[in-house]
Amino acid sequence: MKIYIQARGSYETLLNLSTWADLNDIERIGLPDHYIVGRQRHNKDNSSPALDLLTAIAGLVRDTEKMVYSILVSPITFRHPSVLVKMASTINVMAPNRFRLGVGTGWLEIEHELFGIPFPDLKTRFEMLEESLIYIREALSGNNQGFKGEHYQLEKFPVEPAALSEIPIIIGGGGKVKTPTLAGKYSDEFNIYAGPKATLDNSIKLFKTVASENGRNEKALEITTACPPVVGLTKESVDNSLITAAKALIQPEDEIAKNWKERSYLYGTPEDVVKTLSMWQEVGINAVYLQLLDQEPSKRDESVEVIRKAINLL
Repeated sequence: MKIYIQARGSYETLLNLSTWADLNDIERIGLPDHYIVGRQRHNKDNSSPALDLLTAIAGLVRDTEKMVYSILVSPITFRHPSVLVKMASTINVMAPNRFRLGVGTGWLEIEHELFGIPFPDLKTRFEMLEESLIYIREALSGNNQGFKGEHYQLEKFPVEPAALSEIPIIIGGGGKVKTPTLAGKYSDEFNIYAGPKATLDNSIKLFKTVASENGRNEKALEITTACPPVVGLTKESVDNSLITAAKALIQPEDEIAKNWKERSYLYGTPEDVVKTLSMWQEVGINAVYLQLLDQEPSKRDESVEVIRKAINLL
């Protein structure tokens, strides 16, 4: 079980996090692509800075030496697939094999509403997502085959740089049928929301079945999850993490404690956490992006230490 990090913040925060992650043998950082973050999701007048994270990654790959960055995930409503193709291939030219392109339907309606970005119904967004995945893979492949869909069209002409083999595609989410089906067809990494064993098992089995039916090498595909850890080395530290989580997520402490346990999220001491990690491993999850809710150095270090101790208990 590998540990990755998922975080957002100022450019300086992300750069400092990259340095810390590198020193702690964490090889990958996931960045959630949102234009509205934090408390502004609940109150549009409660401003909170939000970067364009694909642009930020272009800077980060030049300001670091080896960190790999995943975009988790970019709503197809934000950018035409041609723009994603050019941004991804440009970042790859700047730092080969250090960018992973995640694409999804988008779900946060308020950011579309406030910026005036069209937000079609979910069925249409899934249609757009599948067409965009075909388009992106074709454009990055250098095969010169083109693509004609209802929402997107790509003429037959050489698209350069062609770097599909160097830019893994990520599909993520908690959908029970469409998401794992699309991931099985088109993704190199399936990033599934953490949840109860039965839910994970069904989705991952479908993902693997679809991948096999489409002639893909299952062993070359990665299955990851993401989860905000509410953990500590002691019960007192867990309680402090719970207070931090409640403030960050604007939820009551008792509600978080209940939900985290019911959803099989990372909660408690290493001895508690190992149960969740064992279940993840059993259903086929290879790695977890820790969605750090507290960037304070000592708490950040403790969260990773808890997960590593739990991994050693597996």
